Amino acid sequence: MAEQYEQEGRLEECFELYRRAAHLVATTLPADRAAALIGRMMAAGAVVAAEQVFHEIVETCGPHPSSTAYTASALMDAGSPELAYYFLDAVLAKYQSSEGELESLAAYLNAGRRSELAVYAFTAAARNKPVSTVLRYSAVLRKRGHSRSAVDLLVSVVAGRPDDVGTMVGALRKGGREREVEAVLVGLATGASDEACAALLDCLAKDGTDADVSVLIGLFSNRPFASMAAIASTVDSPEAATMLVPALLAAPREQQAAYFTAEQAQLSSSQRGRLASLLVASAPDECPEALLSWYAAWADPTGVVWLVEQLERARIPLDQVLAAAAGRRDFASLQEALHRLGSHQLSYRLAGLRSEFGL
Repeated sequence: MAEQYEQEGRLEECFELYRRAAHLVATTLPADRAAALIGRMMAAGAVVAAEQVFHEIVETCGPHPSSTAYTASALMDAGSPELAYYFLDAVLAKYQSSEGELESLAAYLNAGRRSELAVYAFTAAARNKPVSTVLRYSAVLRKRGHSRSAVDLLVSVVAGRPDDVGTMVGALRKGGREREVEAVLVGLATGASDEACAALLDCLAKDGTDADVSVLIGLFSNRPFASMAAIASTVDSPEAATMLVPALLAAPREQQAAYFTAEQAQLSSSQRGRLASLLVASAPDECPEALLSWYAAWADPTGVVWLVEQLERARIPLDQVLAAAAGRRDFASLQEALHRLGSHQLSYRLAGLRSEFGL
């Protein structure tokens, strides 16, 4: 009846019938026809029906390598590569195939000239496995001539489990796979989000070695200034944050200026304060004027006093910083707070500048 409805163009009724008979579809239709059906459903917007049939196919395939390989290949042939990868994810997550079954699945996929799916099967299976198992899977891929995929597998796992980065790096070294360490760090540094990079840096600072932390930070130096700033203001480790300062200050001045003259909506007040104080405390003579003026224009009174003291100690001209503080909209509150802090001279100096500006 569903097939008849489809021939008549009554797709809504057709796909609803397939949804209701999803188990029958999964157990009776050949994999290529079931895959093609799912593709037609997705193209027509019948997502709920497609998902029902898809999940029934996952249940039907179970942990059996041959049927899993055949169905994944059929989904690729049906023009649904994303579903093919998702299918492998679903099957391997649900049934947690043994290493022998995983090897068989890869063999079936390779026999069907689907090496990309064979490689992905190892990656999908590794996500929730212990580090020792992950390393074995990557070693299998390397022996089969998939060196790049072996590294990608390690990167994929660590990106999802940053707490394991120190353990992973240590295990690679212990296993005589030193060459892969930097390749993994490169993959993490170039592909992970700013938040993920901060988490990785914290975990590596806690469980790794200073040399590995230095390598990762050196790789971060290739990222835009705004990205490094987000990492520095998010990472928990003060030592790691301080190690980022040279890379931050080595970034192109135009990037730094653009960052500090634009609205920094992505950073909280505490993050902005941490970033500015980190740079000023570490290298006040190298900080761009845009940063100093930016900080003086919004920092709390204690921060303004601290900034002026730091710059005076480093014998850095204060003209632009004082001008930024004097031009603040909350100047009355700032002035009152400065007096409470005992910074009377600074308060009078800012008031004089404000008068000169005609504010």
